[in-house]
Amino acid sequence: MSVEAAHPVAALNWRLLRPYVSVVVMECTADDPRQLFDGCERVLRDPWRSRPGREERIVARSSPEAEAPRSLENLGIDQIAGFVREVRAHPGWAAPGSSFVDATNHVTVLLRRGRLLAVHTDSVTVDRLQRWLDKAPRPALRRIPPEVLESALLTGESKGLWLRGTHQRRTTKPDTKNISGQRLQDALSPFEDSSFAMGSAKALLDDDPERFVLHGTIGTTPRRSSVWFGPATDFTDFAGAVAELLLLLDKALVSGTATGHGLPHLARPVADLSGVFGAYEIIATAPDELANLPDLGDEVRAAATTLEAAMLDVQEKANSPDFLLGVGFGGSISGTLALGPRAEDHGFDLSLGYAAEPTDPPPVREIMDALEHQELLTVYYRSGHTFSNGQIWKERIPVAAFRNWRFEDFTGFDITREKPDRTEPHEIHDLAGRPGDTSLFGWVVRHFSDGWLTCDDGAGEAADFFHIAPDDGCLSAIHVKAARTASPRRRIAAAAYEVVIGQAVKNLVYADTDRLRVKLSRAPVARPACWTDGANVDDRADFLEALEMRNATDPWRVVVVQPHIAEPTYQQLRFGSNGAETNLLRLHLVETLLNSARASVVGIGGELEVIGST
Repeated sequence: MSVEAAHPVAALNWRLLRPYVSVVVMECTADDPRQLFDGCERVLRDPWRSRPGREERIVARSSPEAEAPRSLENLGIDQIAGFVREVRAHPGWAAPGSSFVDATNHVTVLLRRGRLLAVHTDSVTVDRLQRWLDKAPRPALRRIPPEVLESALLTGESKGLWLRGTHQRRTTKPDTKNISGQRLQDALSPFEDSSFAMGSAKALLDDDPERFVLHGTIGTTPRRSSVWFGPATDFTDFAGAVAELLLLLDKALVSGTATGHGLPHLARPVADLSGVFGAYEIIATAPDELANLPDLGDEVRAAATTLEAAMLDVQEKANSPDFLLGVGFGGSISGTLALGPRAEDHGFDLSLGYAAEPTDPPPVREIMDALEHQELLTVYYRSGHTFSNGQIWKERIPVAAFRNWRFEDFTGFDITREKPDRTEPHEIHDLAGRPGDTSLFGWVVRHFSDGWLTCDDGAGEAADFFHIAPDDGCLSAIHVKAARTASPRRRIAAAAYEVVIGQAVKNLVYADTDRLRVKLSRAPVARPACWTDGANVDDRADFLEALEMRNATDPWRVVVVQPHIAEPTYQQLRFGSNGAETNLLRLHLVETLLNSARASVVGIGGELEVIGST
């Protein structure tokens, strides 16, 4: 007798529902989406495998003959179905045989728009759905390709990232990283984050006049084809959000222009298994690490608990990405499994089977079932590759463009001369910015003529100049270095930047306003050069007063004036097709140096800007 026949099942009233907008989205590959929709509902509605102390039954279900709410008529929904499952189970804290029972009701809703299907359900049923999609013979449903979800949903301002390391494990770098903020594209580092792959993310969805419900921050776990948005005010609101999501994804699929999330510096997978060998370790995400991860159900968390207690002994196969895995509990091996990555539609899947008949089958079967949850697993190879999150990765030393170049016009100034041609510090201060000063000091005085500017050149200087902008209070520590040559054919020279960047990083201690105030109160000369709105003033009183008026939210930055790199040369090397390889390598060295320095500046709340010449 079926569960539904044994108990009365009420008619599901759509108007009483307001589910959280969290769905698994899929694409139908069969000729008849309607029939596949019905089959998917049956799979989800069937009772989950029994456990001691757990009972479940369907208590409400939509009728195929019943009409959907009239409010859904204009949403483009072709099919809708749903049911409510009641689960009665002993609470985890109750000892076996206790009479305590928790009763929970879970709603499942399926909506189809054209060839796309969305399923909202509880975490246990989501896990079941995910395994059904991967189980042979596979249904004529496929997850939305990860790059489509990323391109459609993650191109706006990133608000949250759940990252997994693809690097070889070490004590100096975390295995995982979860971050949140205002615009995480700007927070990612080419050095610290280049070996992390994105597992899940939240981003601000771009506005679209065709979308009325789906706007604001949206999240996705692309490898699981899941999307979450937020609470719905009523069922029409829920269905409207899902319908707009399916329309958005359908357009992305049709366009065929998906390129992925576009987040800078994160790791990128390799396309094949060539060169992958020497598996030496497999780790599973610990249960306590899952607390911060979205869209994972109880089955996944139970699997993490099992794998945390299990012994996983990797035995590599020579010159192969495949490996053997001895498994058991209590420090003993109960059997050996055979594992190996196999290419799938959008990445790789770990094949899993017995290498030989186990000596103690029950624990081996339990561990094998837990290993099916591959989203928990990371496999490390001596070749430098990593299997993680359904992809193969290889750690690479990043070569990233420096993001804050500014190219300015130095016409009328000698870019090979840093300061006025005088040897005494007080003479340099007296002549800086005066008529006839064609040095880079003179350029700084002209270029930073608004607000408050003071020169700190001399023994123990904190920077060559400090400037406070009048509009936003931005404090700039300006370091100046002359170009090695003024020739328009000058080549890239990393050495031209090493000293000035080293000075800038060394003096980051003066990012502290109190420390800077004390430093500037003791000038290197009796009459330090100072300007207010471009006019010479006698002392630093105006500057110190402006410094006192700044608050903690005002921006600050380090500015390096080094015009050795000219914009035409930079553009040719970065975007041209015939740049000299040696010169390009020199540019990589320069930009690696600048990115490293920027990481130090950004780490304490500032920004680094480098000024080249036009």
